Amino acid sequence: MSMTEAGGLRGRRCAALPGGLAVLVAAIGAACAGPESTLKTGIVLTAARAYDGFGEPVVPAVIYVVGDRIAGVGADVDAPSGALRIDLGDATLLPGLIDAHVHITNSFTNEPDRDADTGVVGASTAEALLLSGFTTVRSLGSRNFQDVLLREAIDAGEVPGSRMIASSQGLTDGLHAAVDGDRVAAGDDPANEQDIRAFVRERIEGRVDWLKIFASRSSRAGGTPTYSLEQLEWAIDEADRAGVSTSAHAHAAEAARRAIEAGARTIEHGALLDESVLELMIERGTYYMPNLYLSEYYLENGDRFGYTAEQLGWTERLLPPRTQVFTQAVQKGVAIVFSTDANSGWVWSGDTAIEFDRRVAAGQSTKDAIVSATSRAAEALQIADIGNLVSGYRADVIAVEGDPLVDINALRRLLLVMKDGEIYRSPER
Repeated sequence: MSMTEAGGLRGRRCAALPGGLAVLVAAIGAACAGPESTLKTGIVLTAARAYDGFGEPVVPAVIYVVGDRIAGVGADVDAPSGALRIDLGDATLLPGLIDAHVHITNSFTNEPDRDADTGVVGASTAEALLLSGFTTVRSLGSRNFQDVLLREAIDAGEVPGSRMIASSQGLTDGLHAAVDGDRVAAGDDPANEQDIRAFVRERIEGRVDWLKIFASRSSRAGGTPTYSLEQLEWAIDEADRAGVSTSAHAHAAEAARRAIEAGARTIEHGALLDESVLELMIERGTYYMPNLYLSEYYLENGDRFGYTAEQLGWTERLLPPRTQVFTQAVQKGVAIVFSTDANSGWVWSGDTAIEFDRRVAAGQSTKDAIVSATSRAAEALQIADIGNLVSGYRADVIAVEGDPLVDINALRRLLLVMKDGEIYRSPER
């Protein structure tokens, strides 16, 4: 049996989708096709090499999948003769990649945002991310709970896409939104304790997985702090009570320091962090989510996004410190996690993995780059059964052309994508 027969697209099964996502059925019906169920006897994947979520070799490079779980790895594989066997040749098998910071429904245009539009954008972006090898993503900014609705549609099998961790709109004092025109991220600008806690409770009632706080202004406005330590503590305490972790957008060192001291689990961007903040992150076990290619992308697309000359000037000025802080974080041993801050336009280009190239060029080893997008990312996001090639874990597996330990850009050459045991991309498709 060929890979296409075993893992080809299922027939259309477009159920009614929630909220603004309902428009997907008419607008992009193709997005409602998913892969065919795998055989009960399972699938055996073989390749020239395989690395687990810690960058260690799996020998032999064999992975056995039954249903949505990994049933055997390496020498432990004991598959029946009836299992579908797929030999990928001179390729590398890896756990599905994780991008811990995307804007799944955000196209960053100057046109007014509508739920119907963001629903279409989100579904298309989720599928593109999956086909690029990212089997799990964390959405950090989406209006009106659109990423929550999309997450539920993906989980229900109504839309193909990456497994999604959703945060909806972030807590902001309005400065970030006012400068950027970032309507997707803008909240209701709460400032006192009652309003801040109410905002967080509203997010939780809306079924978010994470809380996002804008602890600083945008990089295009200098990245200065927005909230006091006390205000951040109110928000994070309210989220903690519900078992929801917090992500803090923070460029300036002081903004990040306040967020870390208040209990944020992850710091996003951090273009202007200093040595003392990096050391505090190590001390507190905080995860760092930098983005190196992002500034290049904004500079290349500034006109398209409607950014002013002043905003682009800030972006250009932050190019060197972004890289310098990243290099320093690598040298100190900060827990760095793969994250791009990619919006739909970048995702649709099919090359968000270019971020790996920039990170390795800035001093990260190829092995640690892989770890940052697999086991460490899963740890940061608190998901126990992804990010590694281990029996019992979810069958999220990719195959790439070449050896990413030798050439990290191999991660940009996808051959196969499997999520939950279903093949979404293969050499025959």
